[in-house]
Amino acid sequence: MRALVIGLWVLLPFACAQEEGAFQIAWDCLIPEEKVICLRPAGLLQGGLIYSSPPGSSEIGWALGGRLQAQTQQAGVRYQAELGLWYEAALQWGLLEAFVEQDLGVFWLSLGKRRDYSGPWDDTLMGRDGRWGLFARYNPGVALELAYLPHAGLAGGQGFVGGRADIFQVGTFVEVVQVPNALGEPEPSIRLVPRLGLQGAQMGLFWQWDRGFWGTFSLPLPLGQALALVLQCPCEADAKAWVEALDKSRLEGLLWWNPVWDYLGENSPYLPEDRLRAWLQEPRKLLVGVAYSWNDRLRLGVDLSRAPVEAVRVYGQLYWR
Repeated sequence: MRALVIGLWVLLPFACAQEEGAFQIAWDCLIPEEKVICLRPAGLLQGGLIYSSPPGSSEIGWALGGRLQAQTQQAGVRYQAELGLWYEAALQWGLLEAFVEQDLGVFWLSLGKRRDYSGPWDDTLMGRDGRWGLFARYNPGVALELAYLPHAGLAGGQGFVGGRADIFQVGTFVEVVQVPNALGEPEPSIRLVPRLGLQGAQMGLFWQWDRGFWGTFSLPLPLGQALALVLQCPCEADAKAWVEALDKSRLEGLLWWNPVWDYLGENSPYLPEDRLRAWLQEPRKLLVGVAYSWNDRLRLGVDLSRAPVEAVRVYGQLYWR
């Protein structure tokens, strides 16, 4: 119910704009002008082959979906919503993002569903899913971040306190939980979940206490320049077209590793000489992914999963934007 109410509230300007006729529709724009609704549709067709444990198990999987992002601004307030609908073993849909935000100079405020504190565990076929909450930032030089992220059904929630400067991010989630005391009776306790990160334009590296380490990168590949060097361009029109196409290619990657820190402690179930080996070889989650993007329409990739299941996935994705 909470998601429905906030989602409708965020989407209300788009609906009202259609009725009043005061807004214009634009396609595939990055930053909409005042009273312009920017729509960015996208589609995806994916096919892949999954090899999993026990050895010899394989499965061919197909998936397809669509996504629509809408954004506008009015009187200095920005509205954005992103809806995904896809089929991957079952029909699924989700409001991936839906928020309203206002930038007042040194103070920034937003309400709705955002990806600010999401991670690879929130990934879907059509993009990363956000978290509902109230977000604020005070930025006189070094930004101070505050957020409240309620749980489903408004049954409690998490706070976040942190800061960021340039590419550096640091903070912690704060939550009041019930833990048993010496008599076995529940009593309130404060739980802290630290989160550290480095986020640049092409690379990101994060650590969160309950999720482990994860990093992403997306780097351009100079394949076109290499081809131009081999062909000793300037060259003919067909070869030049290949050079320009290859210059749009990128190498992408994802690493998510969540080790079990208890294996290194005094209460570890392993002998001291085996604790480091268990910590390295028996994580809660280990996923490595590498992909090659020919352009913004074709992508080929391989995912290697070590835990909690052992599997290899080879896939191709065809985008429509």
